[in-house]
Amino acid sequence: MADTGIGLDVRSELVYRTLLQRATWGTRELALTLAWPADQVARVLDALRADGLASASGEDGAAYRAVEPCIALPTLLASRMREGRSPQPCPVRIGRFIALHEQAERFGDFGEGGENRHDASVMIERLVAKVEREVVFLVPRYSQGGFEFSRPVVDMALRRGAKLRAVWASSVIKAPGAMAHAQWLTQEGAALRSVGTLPPRAVIMDNAVAVVIDENGAIRVVRSAVELERLSALAERFWDRGATVRQTGRQPVAPTRRPRSEIVLRLLSEGLTDDAIARRLGCSVRTVRNDVASAMEALDARSRFQAGARAMQVGLI
Repeated sequence: MADTGIGLDVRSELVYRTLLQRATWGTRELALTLAWPADQVARVLDALRADGLASASGEDGAAYRAVEPCIALPTLLASRMREGRSPQPCPVRIGRFIALHEQAERFGDFGEGGENRHDASVMIERLVAKVEREVVFLVPRYSQGGFEFSRPVVDMALRRGAKLRAVWASSVIKAPGAMAHAQWLTQEGAALRSVGTLPPRAVIMDNAVAVVIDENGAIRVVRSAVELERLSALAERFWDRGATVRQTGRQPVAPTRRPRSEIVLRLLSEGLTDDAIARRLGCSVRTVRNDVASAMEALDARSRFQAGARAMQVGLI
């Protein structure tokens, strides 16, 4: 089926856009809305989940929600570029990508009034898309579809060059699928420790903003310097007390390096020449020029500078 220019076929993009229209959808609801067979909708949802564009709802495990465009679409574009399936060079299609990426702003900023896990996931996805230095997760319990176990969130933070640390309560390790996620985190370069119990469920970003969810599910966005300092100090105490999570029955795996093409784009956006990038990465100038040419084609850029600028515009770097 034809690619729409953002790395999705027409049906997948239609389902993703439909998911964006409200907080959560059931498979049956989507099938009725789109007038499609339920099994076809289920297949498209499975593909969107695999691509990081859809997630199980934290409120209802049988429902789905759209991962925010500011997180999902850069991840998708990076994946397609690595696979050699980058969007066709067409200004209209790149424009559509950028417009859909910017759709994350359609609801405005969140305040203090979030009331459910969907609100928390949306807030955190938008905030992580702007992180610069570090993200710290405090995870007292396992939650299917929770932001703490979102691969697109981790991918975005690490692509932006931020460090990622997570402290899990020991009970989380026993949850189905948790150990596999722990291994994946380690492979991606994140650091993970566990402690007996954790009182807060929180995400701290750059020590500049945090999202805290209490036992009743009420959500607070913390921006006060005093409260942030107190929360960060608490996180550091748990981190210092925590034990490194051992991946039982698995051999240690070296952290995955960011793809060279993404590093080249970042250095390109900083104004480095091909020679300087080659020296920085320890590869040939020809390799760098091939990466630059591929990026210019994928991003429909007419110059090296435009390629770097567009990569930043769509959140790829």
